[in-house]
Amino acid sequence: MSDIDVQKFVNNARKTLTDAQLLCSSANQRIVDIKKKLSSCHLSISRLNFLVISLREQGKFLYVAILKESIGRKLIQKQWSQVVLVALVDEMKHWQYEIATKVARLGSIVNELNVTEEDVTDPPKLGDYISRENINLLNEKLKEVPVIERQIENITLQYENMVKKVNKELIETKLADTIRKFQSKFGIDKSRETDVAEQFSRELTDLEKDLVEIMNSLTQHFDKTLLLQDKKVDNEERESLFKVVQGDDQELFNITKTLHEIIDDVDGTILNLDQFLQAKINDKAEIHGEVSEIINDFNRNLEYLVIFKDISNLIDTFKNSCTQDIQITKELCEFYDSFEVSYSNLILEAQRRKEVAKNMKTILKDCKKKLEDLNAQDQQERQNFIAENGTYLPETIWPSKIDDFSSLYTFDYNVKDP
Repeated sequence: MSDIDVQKFVNNARKTLTDAQLLCSSANQRIVDIKKKLSSCHLSISRLNFLVISLREQGKFLYVAILKESIGRKLIQKQWSQVVLVALVDEMKHWQYEIATKVARLGSIVNELNVTEEDVTDPPKLGDYISRENINLLNEKLKEVPVIERQIENITLQYENMVKKVNKELIETKLADTIRKFQSKFGIDKSRETDVAEQFSRELTDLEKDLVEIMNSLTQHFDKTLLLQDKKVDNEERESLFKVVQGDDQELFNITKTLHEIIDDVDGTILNLDQFLQAKINDKAEIHGEVSEIINDFNRNLEYLVIFKDISNLIDTFKNSCTQDIQITKELCEFYDSFEVSYSNLILEAQRRKEVAKNMKTILKDCKKKLEDLNAQDQQERQNFIAENGTYLPETIWPSKIDDFSSLYTFDYNVKDP
């Protein structure tokens, strides 16, 4: 065992280890890259799966909750067709009839309190005293109903076409085809292809382990060659170690050959996995393109829904305006009813006042009679007084009073017509 041999072993071991490190490092980087690509592919497929599921649920929500329930049943069938075109129209017709009837009735009642000789042929009626400004509010609104009906008919036709298009073209055709395609490419029934990717990944992991074992073996061999150069090792141990190193040195060529074979296997597996992943990426890109197109279709439907909202706001404005006019008409009807009742009470009040005036006239007549009788008696008493005492009393004792026969009272009361 010479130092030259030992140095030869060290040099061979170092070169082999260095070359192997470079090869393994490069191969390991390729393994890392392909596994990253595999992980990225799995993640993007999961995201695509989320998109597909979301679109499926969005399609159900759009068709069932929004189109069929909210717009179809609640808005068109109930709110517009029943509430607006039937209930609201019937209510407007009812109150228009009510106010017209009340106005006609007031127009037929003669104002008994204000009839002159000139008015005998055309006496004033209670209808002459009311404002007619708002009595045709509902008639004007009813004239707008045909326009609203046409708008509802037009939007209903658009709605029906939209429902068919969303259900047949979007949900049952485009979306269903995309879902089926996704399931055929990436669904649970593609577990075999998933196993292929997993198998490739496991093969790479096993090959990595083989590379690690070779690197460990080469490192251990290099360490042993360095140990041969250590003078502290006794001769017997060095002899034994030399034989081991010598045998291992003879195997370096085969080990290097095996290393290249493993790396070739690594590159082959990477190539197969890369081709497999590229096919999946192409499939994913194709489906993603269809998903993007479906999303655009949903966005276009959203624009149509804005039209429904605008029409709904227009009809709500009409409905609210009609409701306000109905309330005004109701209040007018209540006022006209109160006016007629008050007029009836006014007739009674006028009659009461006539009775009071009659009683006042009777009282005044009786009072006048009593005053006249009392005055006649007073005149007789005055004459008797003058006859008995006038001769003896000078006029200056009660100036202008002793022989004054004017009445002690004046009667200037009258009762006006009530």
